[in-house]
Amino acid sequence: MSGLPSPPVSSSATAVASRGKIVMMAVIAGAVITNIYCTQPILPLIKAGFGVDLTTVDLVAAVALLGFSTGLALLLPLGDRFDRRKLVLGQIAFACVFAFAAAISPGIWALIAASFGLGIVSCVPQQLVPFAAVMSPPHQRGRSVGTVVSGIMVGILLGRTIAGVVGAAYGWRAVYGMEAAFMLPVWIAAATLLPRGVPSTNLPYGRLLASLWPLARDHRPVRESMIIQALLWACFNAFWVNLAALLAGGPWHLGSAWAGGFGIIGAAGAFAASLGGHVSDRRGTRHVVGISIGIVTLAYLLLAGANWSMTLLVIGVVVLDIGVQAGLVSNQTRAFAVDHKAQGRINSLYMTATFFGGAVGATISGWLMSRFGWTGIVVFGVALGLAAAAIHWVAAPRTTGGSHTPHPDAPIKADRISSNAD
Repeated sequence: MSGLPSPPVSSSATAVASRGKIVMMAVIAGAVITNIYCTQPILPLIKAGFGVDLTTVDLVAAVALLGFSTGLALLLPLGDRFDRRKLVLGQIAFACVFAFAAAISPGIWALIAASFGLGIVSCVPQQLVPFAAVMSPPHQRGRSVGTVVSGIMVGILLGRTIAGVVGAAYGWRAVYGMEAAFMLPVWIAAATLLPRGVPSTNLPYGRLLASLWPLARDHRPVRESMIIQALLWACFNAFWVNLAALLAGGPWHLGSAWAGGFGIIGAAGAFAASLGGHVSDRRGTRHVVGISIGIVTLAYLLLAGANWSMTLLVIGVVVLDIGVQAGLVSNQTRAFAVDHKAQGRINSLYMTATFFGGAVGATISGWLMSRFGWTGIVVFGVALGLAAAAIHWVAAPRTTGGSHTPHPDAPIKADRISSNAD
């Protein structure tokens, strides 16, 4: 990939971003990601409004994640070919349109279609992650990526809280209307603050998409990061998609505002992403990935008691979010280290796998919840954690004949990653 021709790099792209600009990217990322996660706490309201079953209403959340995954696959690679700033602004504008369409949906299938479209164009946060990576010195890239990922996670969790409260007070349509209105100031902020992106390749779009497969095929860290994070994100969404149904039933009988309120609890663990970036820079990404898998599996063991103990539910939420978020940034940092000129395409592969895993997790868990209750969700989550642990263990570097097999997961050094722009 590094041999592909690329246009001259301007100073706007190579300049190191201030800490304030990185934080503002995190804010924009968190604001846009709420579009696909605002649905989860209001699913019982949508279910009651349209008179559909749990499996059908869960599709609203599942297709948002599937749409997000589709957008990552089809739109994210364009960041290597075109000005990423223009892509971001166009996607935010379309997000406003799809959110409004969701607010006025006449039926469940129209809402599902609008949710899918909203998911496709809401992959803006993952356009911003490569921005943060290439605008930071090599020894700070983990920290910068972690900051933006923290913003994404705070947006996911606090977005649920706000959506739950607004939905309980004004109905589920008001939530989508709020999202549509919110995209206007977000667009203005992005237009004001984001620098112009400089393409790193001249490949036509078709060849750009075709170049994704060789990246995954030829780079083992990219493959492993994709698979492991897909499993962890399936764990994450299996819990959050079904939390509102758990709280609505016995013994809790709590509404959407309570389900959304758990986003505040989960946000306490959101800064694990930034911490995970720090540790990845110092200790190596593989170390953090292994710890993250263990934390996620432990969280589901705690959540086994969530249908009778509010204490275990609260602790489980915090532990789950810490594990998933630390894994997200460490896997992502690991994948980015493979090829600095293919950051957009690597991010496309990584996040497409991640959110496809989330969509599958949401779909399967909805079926399990309707047939086996909360026990089915817990067994599913533990099984996913064990699968991730098995893959991580099998992929571990081995010592053969006294020599250690090289593995590209050491702490990131300045001479290992070029500072050229994406």
